[in-house]
Amino acid sequence: MTAFRTHTDAFARANAQVLGISVDSFAAAGEFEDKLGLEFPLLSDFPKNQAGLDYGTYNPDFGVNSRTTIILDKDRIVRDVYVEHRDFESHPVHAIEQLVLLGENP
Repeated sequence: MTAFRTHTDAFARANAQVLGISVDSFAAAGEFEDKLGLEFPLLSDFPKNQAGLDYGTYNPDFGVNSRTTIILDKDRIVRDVYVEHRDFESHPVHAIEQLVLLGENP
């Protein structure tokens, strides 16, 4: 998630909202957000993991969501789903590339 912090200006120029979703409780997610110095909200999907289930990112065997970036357009239509478990730095780069393809100007 901290990789997105590096690209805050590009997301602002594209008028894009970055949100993180955690399987942790609201309080734990808030503490983690503060600890990492995130400049975007870290939402809690606890206790039912409904967002992860709805987007197909929740892994019940491990109790976590997969490392996934989902791009929604202004009409809240899913335009891209990017899954990469190891290269965290690639997530914001991929998101910015998708914003450009959607006609935004980061």
